[in-house]
Amino acid sequence: MDAREAAYLKGGAVPLTTDSSILISSSKYLNSAAMRNVVAQEMLRKYGSDLPPAYFIPETMAAFAEVTDPAEVLALFATERQRNAEFADWLDARSLSDFSVERLRNHRPGTLGEHIYRFVAESGFDIDFMFKGAPEDDFQYWLKRFVQGHDIQHMVTGLDVTPIGEYALIMLNTQQYFDHLGPELAAQLSQQPTFSISCGLMRSTLHYPRTMPLMLDAMALARRMARELRRPLFYVNWEDYLDCTIAEVREDLNILDAPADGEWAWAYDDMRNS
Repeated sequence: MDAREAAYLKGGAVPLTTDSSILISSSKYLNSAAMRNVVAQEMLRKYGSDLPPAYFIPETMAAFAEVTDPAEVLALFATERQRNAEFADWLDARSLSDFSVERLRNHRPGTLGEHIYRFVAESGFDIDFMFKGAPEDDFQYWLKRFVQGHDIQHMVTGLDVTPIGEYALIMLNTQQYFDHLGPELAAQLSQQPTFSISCGLMRSTLHYPRTMPLMLDAMALARRMARELRRPLFYVNWEDYLDCTIAEVREDLNILDAPADGEWAWAYDDMRNS
């Protein structure tokens, strides 16, 4: 690009100047050193075989927490309560799950309960690994309930736990939030998740171009799936489906076009080995 072309794109504008001795912007996100670090790290790195894909989630959560005002978030929940009676009733119910091995061990093979049991008993993962305390407000409840349902959403949608499956599930939930909640609260709840999708798209572009067509197809599938659901997944009490097969859960909730087990595994192999 030559100087004339650059000047055309800049439109004759001159950036504001400041006497500040440090980086300063009208964006609280750009002003945060933690955000700048995590954006660069997560956007540009490879997946690799030395670290799990979720390795930098603690740092990412800390960076977003630094630029999040809990009082503002609670105000968004309060506003949504006023305009959305179903959401208010769901929050007031404060439904929580107890997916312990003892409660799940007797579900018959093939049921959702048995799938959750095997996940808890055999995988080494904890379905309720964060926000273990009793929620003290609407935002804490939202976070706790999200974590409790996350791995079950993977099971019933068929969107697997590889990076592309994670991004697809994020897209499904983002679509649900903006379809069923006000845009301000939906955006707040989607900040860190959509950042993750952005990182995934950038990594595929920079490092794993063979996976990009699948990435785009997975995003489109997730949006279609979200739009076809009979009710948002965040409202679902999974305890009501423990004795149902995965096929029965999908039929009842109208979960369509779930990928077959292992269908996307090749992409993660490509990512780890490139």
